Amino acid sequence: MNLPRVIIADEQRPGKIMSGILIVTALKNMGYKLRLFLGNVDELSLRLLQLLCNQPVTLLDPTLCDGRASLRWLFQQAASPDCLNVVLTSLGGRWTEDSPFRVPKECTLLAEWLESELVPVLYSDASSTLTVRTLSEVTNSLQRNTSIKVRSALFRSVLNDREYEMVDREAGRLFTIIPIGSLPRSMDRNIPLLSDLFFESASRAVFPIKSASLQLMNMDYQVSWPIFSALAGFRSAWTPQPRLCEPITDSGKVNIAVVRHETLTIGGDGTEHLMRALGCNVVEVPLEGSIVHNVPIHGVYIPHGPIYMVLPKFFGNIYLKTMLNRASNGSSFMLAEGGASPILGDRITLPPEYAGGGAGRGFGILPYSSAYKSATTGVPQKSVAIRKKLNPLISGSQEWVWGYSSPNLSLESHEPGDECWETRGNLDAKQSGEDGWCKGRILASSMRLEPWSAPASFRRWLEG
Repeated sequence: MNLPRVIIADEQRPGKIMSGILIVTALKNMGYKLRLFLGNVDELSLRLLQLLCNQPVTLLDPTLCDGRASLRWLFQQAASPDCLNVVLTSLGGRWTEDSPFRVPKECTLLAEWLESELVPVLYSDASSTLTVRTLSEVTNSLQRNTSIKVRSALFRSVLNDREYEMVDREAGRLFTIIPIGSLPRSMDRNIPLLSDLFFESASRAVFPIKSASLQLMNMDYQVSWPIFSALAGFRSAWTPQPRLCEPITDSGKVNIAVVRHETLTIGGDGTEHLMRALGCNVVEVPLEGSIVHNVPIHGVYIPHGPIYMVLPKFFGNIYLKTMLNRASNGSSFMLAEGGASPILGDRITLPPEYAGGGAGRGFGILPYSSAYKSATTGVPQKSVAIRKKLNPLISGSQEWVWGYSSPNLSLESHEPGDECWETRGNLDAKQSGEDGWCKGRILASSMRLEPWSAPASFRRWLEG
């Protein structure tokens, strides 16, 4: 089995987009068939990739997947042997000018578990000596794991062609690394607001990034584009990952409705991939427009996203409203996660920056109210949700599921003690909070859950 794959890991700088976004957009425009993955929680980058490349993106975070086997199964399910499977992730950075360069463990685990080539992208906006020193720190950090070999590198924010020549010469003298090219400082782009990446404002927000990518694509000899596909094919052989659980019995008869809208995409499409891996049929139910299917629905999934932007559309969609009301007794599978969780509760306090604030209402299926403190993204925190005594959704006493928070969203129960999980930073940490409301097989959680961290539990929940 062959799955051509390559990881592009970007040095972090506050307020700047990942250069990997420019690279994959250029590759897409050149006619490469791509399958895109994001190796760390970054909703802005994920949404930008969706807009610029006009295709779904899968979140592939090693911590959230909670293990090598789960991450490989997810990648195997979502990747394509006919595409260039590209994983964008963070390479880390320096906390201060004098501190060592810190490569996050997620980056190392991705390269190790996927057995993939990794291309570090480093800033070269200082002297060539400092750039090469950083390259040395990065390669030494990554290659402490003997299965990881850094064979190439890309440089961004290069001061001028002369400076790049010096970096190229010095790197070639010290390392057996092929420089792929450089991105001029003029192509650095600031991160837009997430709220600007939907509806009519989206095309305006991505225009500077799209123009930079087109400019880069047409700059002769600036980047050696064929090297990306060459690296992807260098270790394309893939040992098939066995299933961690078997498909649901008669799963071909299980139809899960997934509510579709551009605002409900910022968590990626990983949950739908697990549903398909378990043999379920994913039935797309557009929030706007006509319904085009005629099959029985056995469950509803409302993905993570800023649902406050589209509240009236839920109540205006008679089919969806009827479907939710029929499932409200708890006999059918239903999940509303992350920013979409308020729709199953009662009162919803809108962000003060959005339409002057105010309040809306959910369907009142579960006993809680919600409040958006701000329309900004904040910094999501990964956490593990541990089963509490009365949680019917995870049946084993030692089971858990990973996810990440929606930082500017809070849920408050009308009946204290109803939360079905306690949350922790990791399995050995102290409890940091409570999360999740359930009723039969209905669950709402302010976390964007990663079911690939608990596929057997998710299977039982789907099967009922």
